[in-house]
Amino acid sequence: MTTTLGRVRAPELRGAGGWINTDHPLTLRDLRGRVVLLDFWTFCCINCLRVIEELRPLEERFGDRLVVIGVHSPKFPHESDHAAVARAVFRHRIAHPVLDDPELETWQQYGVRAWPTLVVIDPDGHLVAMASGEGNGPALEGVVAQLLDGRSDLAVGPAFTPVPLGRKHTLAFPGKVASDGETRLAISDTGNDRILVCDLDGSVRHEFGGFHQPQGVRFDGERLLVCDTVAGELVAVSLPDGERRVLASGLRSPWDALVLPGGRIAVAEAGSHRIVTVPGEGGPIEVLAGSRAEGLRDGPAREAHLAQPSGLTAIAAGAIAFADSEVSALRVIRDGRVETLVGTGLFDWGSDDGDRTGARLQHPLGVAALAGGAIAVADTFNSVLRIWERGILRTVPLREPVDEPGGLDVLPDGRLVVADTNDHRLITVDVNTGAVAEIHIRDTRETEQILGSAFSGPAGARLAVTADVDLGGADLDPHQGPPVHVNVSADPPTLLAAGSRSWALDALPVAVELRLGSPGSGVLTVDVIASTCQGDVCTIRRSTREHTLTVS
Repeated sequence: MTTTLGRVRAPELRGAGGWINTDHPLTLRDLRGRVVLLDFWTFCCINCLRVIEELRPLEERFGDRLVVIGVHSPKFPHESDHAAVARAVFRHRIAHPVLDDPELETWQQYGVRAWPTLVVIDPDGHLVAMASGEGNGPALEGVVAQLLDGRSDLAVGPAFTPVPLGRKHTLAFPGKVASDGETRLAISDTGNDRILVCDLDGSVRHEFGGFHQPQGVRFDGERLLVCDTVAGELVAVSLPDGERRVLASGLRSPWDALVLPGGRIAVAEAGSHRIVTVPGEGGPIEVLAGSRAEGLRDGPAREAHLAQPSGLTAIAAGAIAFADSEVSALRVIRDGRVETLVGTGLFDWGSDDGDRTGARLQHPLGVAALAGGAIAVADTFNSVLRIWERGILRTVPLREPVDEPGGLDVLPDGRLVVADTNDHRLITVDVNTGAVAEIHIRDTRETEQILGSAFSGPAGARLAVTADVDLGGADLDPHQGPPVHVNVSADPPTLLAAGSRSWALDALPVAVELRLGSPGSGVLTVDVIASTCQGDVCTIRRSTREHTLTVS
């Protein structure tokens, strides 16, 4: 982290897009008496998303004495759309104010050159430190603590009132989807921190909670592979008993997984700009492609430059096609080498069809191999589906629009199943006619919906929450691990401070503790799922309570 010497007044904040997550525009003059931390980010950037997670402990520790402000500074044209930025803020659960700066005014005023960049402003409005990249959390914590130490003139109370950005959905920003080739689908319900396994008609068979913004899912026989993206783990979930095994940890934002011939598992490690493999039963990773350098350079696989690989699919002759999102590219790994089919570089994108010299994508996140050697592409920031076939890229003429599709797979009848991320739904697409049909997710398991008592308390206070499930005379079934799972969410999310949202427990009733976040009012949802058996009949029983919550 670079510390600025002297007394340099921090430039005022300006952005033509306006403010998100606050009830009024903020100025540095109004924020005097607090440390201000500016986070220059853009929502395509995996390193930016990782920094958001690094900042959460600082926001919790310092409370109102520290105001984090995200300055959204777009790279891709799609990221200049204010509505798209607002959805990204909601999707990534950002509780602090965000300045939408589509014309890079504040970026230029501060001399920023890279995403992400962090800037610290002292309580008197002076710029004191600047750092780029990830891993600066501990240094930032020390700088903020030093700036606050011994100050008796600090401002008191919240600097802004958060504005709710959206509501909960049955699916919330689904990221990836996989078919088992027969009758089952797996969905990474990213915004709800869970994985659903359902039939083709949308009937839910299994729900696996306790993940942290999961992305890639893939069937592997009678188990399911899950990329637990924020946690940085590849997890194998046994079907149907739900037993979990971590196959690899310490991964940097794993975004997709693919089972290879021989049983090894390829993982698109977006945060390290590489693709790695993991033994089928877990163990040390091996690099398949990528040198960790971010960019677009073909050649021997381990020397190639990749840029946030986010989708994998197997193609002919043991090759792998992948969506390399930050270079807006469709690329393949074949015979130990990386070759680019579509894409030319970090700052080249578009929506043109055509051959490899003229075709362009914009931040694609998903790929799926079709019959006959074609490859379907989720062209995410263009909000379309594309087909690469015989050296030509074409756009599928959809009969209704999609919004930032994230993942896709192929059904037994040849249709695509697509995670229509920002529309919070799962759809099927006929690539020949463009016909679109929604798969309505239906939870047919035994569920009890209860309106709970009202909760209230001051910001930062601890809140004890208890809940129970009527087992109807059945017993808890501990044979598959902890039989009780608790998931808590708030709408708006800012009502809760950083901390655990999911627990695996051994008994009922449950008691969990939360910390209240920013002032406001909304709904606290407490979802308790219990695995039970009564004789030879085993099932899942569930209780969902909604409480009004007021934070003062």
